[in-house]
Amino acid sequence: MSSDEWQHLVTLHVLGFPASFATAREAAWKQAVDAAFVAWADTEPERDPAAWRYSVEVEFRLGPSRHAGEVWDIDNLVKPTLDAMAAVLGARRWRGRPQPADDRVDRLVASKRQPREDERPGATIAVSVRSADLGE
Repeated sequence: MSSDEWQHLVTLHVLGFPASFATAREAAWKQAVDAAFVAWADTEPERDPAAWRYSVEVEFRLGPSRHAGEVWDIDNLVKPTLDAMAAVLGARRWRGRPQPADDRVDRLVASKRQPREDERPGATIAVSVRSADLGE
């Protein structure tokens, strides 16, 4: 898949401790991601995210482990992050509890590392839209 197929939409830097799915820090991480995307969406013109397909690139900057057993599987870091991105992905159309439409993410690139001395824990999240969806 070439990069020509995707049009950059937004890159956000989210501060906080990235959390794995079903862990104590998950709710706080989801709130941080949601707040960043809601703030961005509030500055954007009206759009219909349900008409688009997405590419998401995430670079996690992990914090120190609180105990020896605290490790971060990358797939478990991605799930709560995507689950908090409804402000950009839109809502899934179904009759259950509201959920983001992360089923429209067709491309995902994720990496993780420890922060450098001049950085804080968090993530850089870049979202692109399929160019064909934009009529390009």
